[in-house]
Amino acid sequence: MSSNEEEIDMILSMFSDECERYDGTADSLIVHLPFRFELQVTLSPKGYPDEAYPQLYVLSSPNAQLNTLFSQELNKRMRDEIPLGIPMLALLLPLAQTVAEELKALREKAEEAKQTEEDEELLSLQHEEKHRQEVGIDVWSGDAIVDRRSRFVAHMARVQSLTDVRRVITYLRSIKQIACAAHPAIYAYRFTDAKGVLQQDTDDDGESGASIKMAFLMEQLNVDGYVVVVTRWWGGILLGPDRFKHIMEVTKNILLTIPEREKGMAAAAVRKSSR
Repeated sequence: MSSNEEEIDMILSMFSDECERYDGTADSLIVHLPFRFELQVTLSPKGYPDEAYPQLYVLSSPNAQLNTLFSQELNKRMRDEIPLGIPMLALLLPLAQTVAEELKALREKAEEAKQTEEDEELLSLQHEEKHRQEVGIDVWSGDAIVDRRSRFVAHMARVQSLTDVRRVITYLRSIKQIACAAHPAIYAYRFTDAKGVLQQDTDDDGESGASIKMAFLMEQLNVDGYVVVVTRWWGGILLGPDRFKHIMEVTKNILLTIPEREKGMAAAAVRKSSR
């Protein structure tokens, strides 16, 4: 019996609940680890342990990402913490268990943080909805565009006066998530007042040249009676001209929903009047 086989037999007797031979081979075994990891360990007949480390292969894991992390971390720590020239399995197996448990703890911590973030976001949305109902402002928000960690979202509301416009902007800026953005309220409005005069204006909110493009798009689509606001959260990476492309895209997307929204509002008004 070779020294490799003797070492594997010793490990099988020491870790009988965690280890088994791999397909009956003499130089390879399977290790069952915490967090649903399964590791195949093979001792090379040439070079181990004086010149070569055991060959490690992750047979199963909770997911592909953890598979890669576990393999990379265990291989690195094996080489950092276990010297050549000695039987390694008695040191390698506890190390593999430790790495698996550490990854499990990290995943649980990440899931807890994600759940906390989702709970806080839901609570924030509930507060925003309550505040919106209290102030009587109906604001729609479109889908976000994300590019290099910068995030763009358009909001839209019906307006009939400058007072309406100010109320919408004030309301949006009162939302904590929007208020902390790099550019909370880039806006353009267009409405016909009580005297039949077309009123339109813009505000870049620090994003020079953005709102005039929004106003141009509103004019091209013949929008009347609305204010559109774009919020941009900066991700730390300069986007150059792409930022204007994204501002125009979210603006266009929400403006194109006007016909369907007005149809829905008209239907709701009919239902209300028939009660």
